[in-house]
Amino acid sequence: MKKNGINSCHKSSGVILAVLFLIVAIVLRFLMLDNKPIHFDESINMWFVKRIWEDGYFTYDPTNYHGPLYFYLVHFFTIFTGFDFSSTRIVASIFSFLTVVILWFGPKSQRGSLRLAALFLLFSPAMGFYGRSGIHESTFVFFQVVAILSLHYLVEKEFKKFWWFLGGGLFGMMALKETFVIWGLALLPAVIASYFIFVDRKFAEKTIRDLKTSFKSESVAFSLLVVILIFVGIFTGFGRNPKGLADFFVALMPWLKTGVGGSGHQKSFWFWSEMIWQNEFAILAGCVVSLVLIRKNSWLVFYSIFSIIGWLIYSLIPYKTPWCVISLLWPFGMLAGFGVNELVARLKIASRLGLGAGLCVLFSFQLLQMYRLQFRDPIDMNHQFVYVNSTYQMKEFIGKVQKLLASNPLLREKTLQIATEESWPFPIVFSKFYKLSYQKYAVKVEPEAWIYFVDVKDKSLFESKLSNKESYKYFELETRQSRAKTLIYVQAKDFENAFSWPLLSLAGQ
Repeated sequence: MKKNGINSCHKSSGVILAVLFLIVAIVLRFLMLDNKPIHFDESINMWFVKRIWEDGYFTYDPTNYHGPLYFYLVHFFTIFTGFDFSSTRIVASIFSFLTVVILWFGPKSQRGSLRLAALFLLFSPAMGFYGRSGIHESTFVFFQVVAILSLHYLVEKEFKKFWWFLGGGLFGMMALKETFVIWGLALLPAVIASYFIFVDRKFAEKTIRDLKTSFKSESVAFSLLVVILIFVGIFTGFGRNPKGLADFFVALMPWLKTGVGGSGHQKSFWFWSEMIWQNEFAILAGCVVSLVLIRKNSWLVFYSIFSIIGWLIYSLIPYKTPWCVISLLWPFGMLAGFGVNELVARLKIASRLGLGAGLCVLFSFQLLQMYRLQFRDPIDMNHQFVYVNSTYQMKEFIGKVQKLLASNPLLREKTLQIATEESWPFPIVFSKFYKLSYQKYAVKVEPEAWIYFVDVKDKSLFESKLSNKESYKYFELETRQSRAKTLIYVQAKDFENAFSWPLLSLAGQ
């Protein structure tokens, strides 16, 4: 009876911990998703989603460096959200949430280590910040984690789960980003080294036989066949763009050219190291513990090699966009989880309590960082995480126009002329307007447009051609980082006192 009581107590505490974990994960990944102004890439992603609605399928382009899966996922969620960039964030947040959940409920024999890894990733500022951004990376990380968990199921001899997780993980990575190659290049030496150091030859031979047997089972073979068919379907536009599948196999060369060339996103070799050093204290502390105990656990050896080689490859590539940090960070989170769990197993109860208190302090400090970055000031232009993002002024401007449009749908018949050198995100956020003109002002100024978007250098030219000048006022709009301001000319009668900044009169009024 006493034993049953203890087991019941353990089960109850386990359920309570799981519920608390899920609540915190939901809050950190989903609360106030709309408080951040639109990101440049979010608008581009929505353009591809718009093409799916218009064409009925995604046309894969190897020079885009992104597969079709994310766009189809966002396309699905726009059924419920409407055509709004928030759907890109919902998809990203769901997969960021699922990443920590799948670790929490992962393979039983390593569940303690995986749950600690889930906590390290849950309270990671980078994982939190980019896990709420409507870009591919958090979804890509999810499938990387799924694929790596297949190795854990392999060790546990759960061969069906091995095939399902490996097939699903590889499918997701390959259908999202060409950088799945980096995952493979980092994984190979980690697997080889772990095999020769820790795996018994007879055990390996028996495992291979069991793998072959399980592969022939109907449930595995059918599941993998379905995954392959879906992969072929989304790359070929479900049969309407057969060239897309061939393009997948040639995509590596343009991706390598961009990666080596930089294309304006060149960063130093130490860029990732500096970002992790300044923001990921908990994971770094866990990694230090892991390196001290590395000879005590085969998974510590595996994740040490896997994470360090991944970091090295990403660091050697000149082309660096900050959100890619989570693809090289999560293996360090796994390493930290296994290292801390190994340390826990070697400590007495009093020491474990001290370690737990230390982790709580680290996680609390990271929570403060996450609060500032995710909720209080998600667009701190001086922070490394904020990159090519639009401004709070842009958010207010877009919000006001969309509010006016919602209150008076007939306004969508008005003309908007967007003749700036860089137009994004305007074609997407204002796509509900029937008349969007992209004519340059040197060619034509659309008569009586509701809003004109003008580059500063074209100010004199535009105003010289503008008719009915007395009906318009303008203001300077700071669109995003590292870009010149855009002049916005609006019909004064509809926008007077609409913004938190004043409208300026044209010269001569």
